[in-house]
Amino acid sequence: MKKSYAEDPFYKRWTRSKWILLLSALLLLGYSAAILYFSLSYIIQNLLVKLTYIPIVPVLYHTVSLAGAVFGIATALVGLVGIFRENRIWLSYYTIVLWPGFALYIAVGYIAFRRAKLHLRAHIKEEWINSYTREQRLLVQRNLFCCGFQDSTYFAAYDMRCFPTTTLPGCEHKYSLFEKDLLTSLWSWSFTVAPVHLFVMIAALLCSNHVNSLLRSARPGLVSFRDKKQE
Repeated sequence: MKKSYAEDPFYKRWTRSKWILLLSALLLLGYSAAILYFSLSYIIQNLLVKLTYIPIVPVLYHTVSLAGAVFGIATALVGLVGIFRENRIWLSYYTIVLWPGFALYIAVGYIAFRRAKLHLRAHIKEEWINSYTREQRLLVQRNLFCCGFQDSTYFAAYDMRCFPTTTLPGCEHKYSLFEKDLLTSLWSWSFTVAPVHLFVMIAALLCSNHVNSLLRSARPGLVSFRDKKQE
């Protein structure tokens, strides 16, 4: 029997599962590209420019975010190839590699949440004393208009505005609030992206085997759903 749907427009030949897969892959590509842009912006500002950006968030957060974004874009491209070629092997790879991407996004939220909620001031104090260079302390002091950590005599980086008898307050309070706000933003977007990524994973699991109307695979001899209905 001649297949009547062979000459139909592509949007009529596509199954509902294929449309769901396409929309979920485009969604993955979209938010991964957005995360890549913001992560690269931070890294460029913090590591290359170092003029007006406060080096408060360890590069680890943005490195993991950058890795997750690159991984997400690559995964979305694999999924799109599988969708348009109706190749179940590519779609199986796509479904599997969605899990490590999910783990990377969750890792960013977990690390930021843990730092924000567990002894943040103690962590900042230890980093200020043992890890920060003079240039990094100056950068914080100039941006937050403060001097020293607890006061102007406690591990301060002196310059024209910061000296032992200055009236500027210590950086501990302002710095803690500033980092807490940024860490809250980090774990908030991470846990916001998580359910969206979970939707993409569920869509891939449920729809990958129904990317076209053939049962199981495109091997010769298998009957399509439409042919079955016509019989």
